[in-house]
Amino acid sequence: MKTFCYESNGEWYRECYFDIGEYENGERYLALNGYAKNENQVSHISDVTIEVSEKLKKNQVAIDNATNTNLISFLLDLGIVKGISKRVISNSKSFPIVELDLEKLYEYSCRLEELRDAS
Repeated sequence: MKTFCYESNGEWYRECYFDIGEYENGERYLALNGYAKNENQVSHISDVTIEVSEKLKKNQVAIDNATNTNLISFLLDLGIVKGISKRVISNSKSFPIVELDLEKLYEYSCRLEELRDAS
């Protein structure tokens, strides 16, 4: 598994990776985990996605960038996100729907084998 460094709201994290799961509606869930500076335990840094009622394609997710405005550009830089395909409204807020490069995402995921079997 590949890892990366990440900065969120002035705090730096090391050895970061994505935890991937599913929402109750079957859509893909992404969380960002890593080690805070001078810490020896993994921390949940942020939810990357938000559940929306709209049906999404297998390689699409709604990005929760409300509290972390540089999240999409960071995902683009990692190569995990190919681009924004549209926006949806959920709870009176607009969220971007992005196309994922699933193979690249799997490289940075702690559940690589499980995800490959599900694809």
